[in-house]
Amino acid sequence: MSVQITTAFVEQYKGNVEHLVQQKGSHLRDKVSVETVTGKNAFFEQIGATNARIRTTRHQDTPRMDSPHSRRRVSLVDYDWADLIDDEDRVRMLIDPTGPYSVAASNAMGRAMDTAIIDAADGTAYTGVAGGTSTSYAAANTIDVQVGITPAADTGLNVGKLRAAKQVLDANEAEDDGRTCVINAKQLQNLLAETEVTSSDYAVVKALTIH
Repeated sequence: MSVQITTAFVEQYKGNVEHLVQQKGSHLRDKVSVETVTGKNAFFEQIGATNARIRTTRHQDTPRMDSPHSRRRVSLVDYDWADLIDDEDRVRMLIDPTGPYSVAASNAMGRAMDTAIIDAADGTAYTGVAGGTSTSYAAANTIDVQVGITPAADTGLNVGKLRAAKQVLDANEAEDDGRTCVINAKQLQNLLAETEVTSSDYAVVKALTIH
């Protein structure tokens, strides 16, 4: 056999594209309100709770209840994504990258949506008539990092923290429907180390039911 036969060796290339592992699209877009806005800013009106009064005498004057009104401002933020494909590039390729590039763009936009939602969830809100008042996230709604472990120490996500978060939501009469817990891979790993999560004994009595 000729020692130069290696010159005739061929290389095989696939005509499809595989995306590297990544978050595909948005996980949270359907968990928030989606509104169509025209303009630089948009305002959302809010009404707080009032209390009913006991009637003490017959035919007394009807009391006036001053319902608390507030206003929340949201501001539009623009995101861009673009890539270039020359016609000459397509001639030199086995694949048409247009479709895969579109998928990559959609995934990137989805991740940007989730980042914006998470940042806004516990970020500063802008309230008031013109939206010029900065309202910080309420510290009372934050679960301490040492909750759920004895003796007290900084710890990751655990069942105790979930119970404490549920208590805060329930105490504020937050609606049960649509509650969403957003956690990362490390927090999930911490939670799976809890016996109450992985043991079938707890699953039978549904210790983690949050409804």
